[in-house]
Amino acid sequence: MSSIPLDYFLNDEELLKRHELAIPTNEMYRYFPPKEEVILLDSDPSKNYRFIFNGPKKTNFEQGKLNEFHEYELKTGKLNYPNEWLESDNMRLLQAAEYDIPKAYGLINDRIKFINNNPKTINNKIISLLNSGCMFIYGRDHHFRPIIVISMTEYKKLIEKNIYSEQDINNSFIYLINYILKYLLIPGQIENWVAIIDFEGAGVSDVSDFKKIISILNSYRGRVFRNYFINISGFLKIAVKAAINIFGKSSAKKVRILDDDELNKLQEIISPSNIQKKYGGTAPDAQPGGNNLFPPRMPSMNYELNGERLNIISEEAYKEMCLNSNPYKPFAISPKYLEKWNKEKEEKEEKEKIEKEKEQAALNNNKQIQESVAQKSFINNNAVEEKRTNIIMNNNNHNRTTSREYVINFLNEFDELNMIETFEEKKYNSKIDLNIGNISSFFNKISNYKKM
Repeated sequence: MSSIPLDYFLNDEELLKRHELAIPTNEMYRYFPPKEEVILLDSDPSKNYRFIFNGPKKTNFEQGKLNEFHEYELKTGKLNYPNEWLESDNMRLLQAAEYDIPKAYGLINDRIKFINNNPKTINNKIISLLNSGCMFIYGRDHHFRPIIVISMTEYKKLIEKNIYSEQDINNSFIYLINYILKYLLIPGQIENWVAIIDFEGAGVSDVSDFKKIISILNSYRGRVFRNYFINISGFLKIAVKAAINIFGKSSAKKVRILDDDELNKLQEIISPSNIQKKYGGTAPDAQPGGNNLFPPRMPSMNYELNGERLNIISEEAYKEMCLNSNPYKPFAISPKYLEKWNKEKEEKEEKEKIEKEKEQAALNNNKQIQESVAQKSFINNNAVEEKRTNIIMNNNNHNRTTSREYVINFLNEFDELNMIETFEEKKYNSKIDLNIGNISSFFNKISNYKKM
């Protein structure tokens, strides 16, 4: 059978749209769970139960046990962790081992082998199983945790048909859970899922099949928030309870076994719009077959319970937490918000660049204007100076002309004096001296002429 890439649905337009509706929204990234859904504290710290492992600070007890584990690892043998392995994965298995260090070492080693053996591709059989109704994702609870629905009846049918091997079925379960881990959760905020296991049509003889399913789910430690067992009969209920205890006390604490008249208890953490009608909700019943169930269908985006107020911060507050030095910076940041903020940043930088260019252009223009004004001023000054020079020259010429006229007038007056003197001599036939006033006037005119 041909191999198909694990993310095959990304290349199919219809499946991609459904996938995009299933992944966390921006609102979910702005949601922060209440303290009791991060860690349940006990007077005995070894009995604390943590749900959120990424982001929140470890307790002193947890950090101490983690240090002990790494010291033990150095002595026993360094584990070959996968690339995607985080310190929080060690913490999950330490808690699952109830902080028994050698036991935790064994669980972690087994988990690493399990991851390394996960199929790297899928095939048409697995895709068919993902849509068979045996195990599928349908909605989220009131705190955005994905809801896994498992039908023991469908599982039994698949085994009886003898079309699929047990390994095929296991691989489809593993693929679906890995899909949840990769795409549907938010580390540090939404790290768990809710499971509804429907025992309708199952009997005591099917407990072994139930153990196989629980074993697969249980390999993902610290991920289950709540297990609901529904449509379970009296004798089967006893057998199931006994099977659960095999997987430890913490597993048993998260189980709620609901009788037929207790299905309304699902609505304690799941809104009716995300519960199928056959389980007492208002969402359409899931329809197996074709490509109906994978990628998952989210029947409604209304996840909140009536009257509940979730801790969803504003986009501005979220941006402040993500982009600035903040001790409460989220472990994971919304890719959609990052894309939006990067675009806004680019637009802002482009705008600032344009404004800067405008300012520079204005400065250059102002400089050109100043240079033009200076040039015109220089030309005007030269013109003024030239005009002034012309005026001075004209004045000088005028003065010279005036002086000549003055001299001429003076000489004329002098001649007149001579004429008077001659006239007087002729008239009186005797010599007459010139008038003293006339002589004084004459010398004054001579003196003024010299000054010019």
